[in-house]
Amino acid sequence: MISKLTDDVLLLILEKVNLSTSVKTSVLSKRWKNFPWLLTQLNIDIKDIKDFFHGPHAEATVDQIHKAMASLTEVVRSMMATTRRKSIITKLCISLFLTNIYSNEIGDIVNEAVENGMVKDIELISGVERFPFDVPDDEMVKHADGINSFFGNYPKISCCLRSLILYNATFCKSDLHNLLANTCMELQYLYLYQCDTGIINPVFKIDAPNSKLKVLEFAYCSWIKVEVGCLPKLEQLILGHWSSPYLPLTLECVPCLKEVDIYSSTVFYQKQPFKLSELLGGSTCITTLTLDFLGQKIWLKPEKYQLRSAFSNLRELLIHGIFVGFGILWTTALLEAAPSLETLDIEVYDHLCGDADEEKRTFGERTNASWDVSEFAESSKSWPLKELKLCGFNATEEQIVFIGAVMERASNLRAVVLKEQYCKDCSAISTPLDPSKCRFPSNEDEQEMVLNNLRNRFSFGAEIIFSRHKFSCN
Repeated sequence: MISKLTDDVLLLILEKVNLSTSVKTSVLSKRWKNFPWLLTQLNIDIKDIKDFFHGPHAEATVDQIHKAMASLTEVVRSMMATTRRKSIITKLCISLFLTNIYSNEIGDIVNEAVENGMVKDIELISGVERFPFDVPDDEMVKHADGINSFFGNYPKISCCLRSLILYNATFCKSDLHNLLANTCMELQYLYLYQCDTGIINPVFKIDAPNSKLKVLEFAYCSWIKVEVGCLPKLEQLILGHWSSPYLPLTLECVPCLKEVDIYSSTVFYQKQPFKLSELLGGSTCITTLTLDFLGQKIWLKPEKYQLRSAFSNLRELLIHGIFVGFGILWTTALLEAAPSLETLDIEVYDHLCGDADEEKRTFGERTNASWDVSEFAESSKSWPLKELKLCGFNATEEQIVFIGAVMERASNLRAVVLKEQYCKDCSAISTPLDPSKCRFPSNEDEQEMVLNNLRNRFSFGAEIIFSRHKFSCN
């Protein structure tokens, strides 16, 4: 069956397997002999060394690891050999520890391939995701030094670098800025996980007027503040899990910014809510905004009119991880500031799969500020909403009132999608605080009762869609 597939299909299959496997296929038949060197996308991943162990890799000795890395390096050398390569590599993904001695050998090979015009775009990952704030300081400094040395030794690689993901690194302030503003000039995607510039440099400013960066993402970074000065091409900003008492971000010159995604469950000492208007500033081009509270306290300070400038072009607003005890009516205060909003996506958090006492010690008491929704009840202003989505629908009175009131205010509303929620961590269907009184309407009779309740109390023309979660068989 495989032999009947065309060459193009076979090459697509080989691009899905790891590097060592694709090289091994060259000995299967004469037809497959040159296939590995025809691949236009390659993935060099340090995790592939497990393919070179003869026993359980978890029990491998230092000597066995060195031999496995040497074997992986030889595979890379073979795949990059100018005498054998039959096509240009349009996308090269590299995942290494840049403090490892073998990263220099692979760096030599890749740098030479770039010089020979065999590699077009590079995606580089250094390090792996580890438990937040559990990496020794000296290890983070050493990792940053390795990153700086790597780019210093292989300038050709930085010229082709389109995506950079860095884990657990403490840079000198000037080194990180130089890396982003002057070294990796072609970079379009940057992800920093648990990175910083040390205790003495708690504020980091990115000012790169010549940068081509389109997506910037932070997670678990310990800066008190990140000041995004000038990133003229930035389109998407993602910020998650900050540790400072306030949201550690300000925006200045980001004329192309269209999408902002903020998610965090703030810990017990982060008591002061922040103003979203101060973060977004004069960023009037934002069309999509996601706020995810991950089931803990609402870290937004109540605002309405202050957000009009930033929300002037907002088309999609996603408010996720709202603890069920807070209700959802307060979210309408944000709608008042968004004259062009077409989609509102609400997600209620009502499933606890962790240790409640441990969560309380870590995150403190769940709190929500007092939001003024009186204008929502009194105003006759129409909203331009076309779609309302509610994940975690449990047919409570508060949810019915919210849905009905939004439908009456949004004359252009076409669809209301009511979704069943499930826990992303344990894959369990969400368990409401009082399952005997409220749950997702699972059958047609229950759904019809919800529809009749809405019809009898509110006037609307939107389609009501019930969406149950379907588990994957994988």
